[in-house]
Amino acid sequence: MKTGYGGRIRYRTTTALTLAAALALPLVLSGCEDHSPVAAPTSTLPAKDSSTATPAADPQPTIPAYETELDLSPEETEAVEGALVAFEGYIATINRVFSSGGKDNKDTEIFASEKSLEALETSADELENSGQYMAGKYDYYDVRIHDVALEPDANRADSVIVLYCSHDSNHAVVDLEDPLPSQKPQSLTMKHTITKQEDDTWKVSNQELWSKKCE
Repeated sequence: MKTGYGGRIRYRTTTALTLAAALALPLVLSGCEDHSPVAAPTSTLPAKDSSTATPAADPQPTIPAYETELDLSPEETEAVEGALVAFEGYIATINRVFSSGGKDNKDTEIFASEKSLEALETSADELENSGQYMAGKYDYYDVRIHDVALEPDANRADSVIVLYCSHDSNHAVVDLEDPLPSQKPQSLTMKHTITKQEDDTWKVSNQELWSKKCE
């Protein structure tokens, strides 16, 4: 099994580094069928008063360590690294947007597109309208590169499929100012499809529940 080592990189953008994440955490917590599309989850920080708080930029994205059974070419390795920057940015955006109760929802399109962006924005609106936020933190571990599709002559975008585990019991949607409730430990395996855009950036375009356990 080949491994990739994480490293800090420079990400050029005129706006804050943010990540688009689709939360709809209730869908995940209620139990979706394996491989069914879901919106990504939310995070345990108490909600802040947006009228007085100073917006915090998301951390500079890095390339997370990963494993793969694929024999990656140099071009595929470059694609994987670009996709993983978007992946980490997307996770950071999930935590930022949903820990704020959907209020800190600017620049969600930087790391998300298509179904992921739509789900993120819809979930943010629902959180704000219902007076709820994500308590806890959405995390990831055991990142694996499942597939890389580079098709310059095909009528579809290049894509990277990432599988990873997440501690599903480390976060929950609760009423504003309520703490993270005690939950039975549980982990999930998620699948993210990350596609290359026309401007050569990478964005998470879809996420699915791969398994109801870490595998």
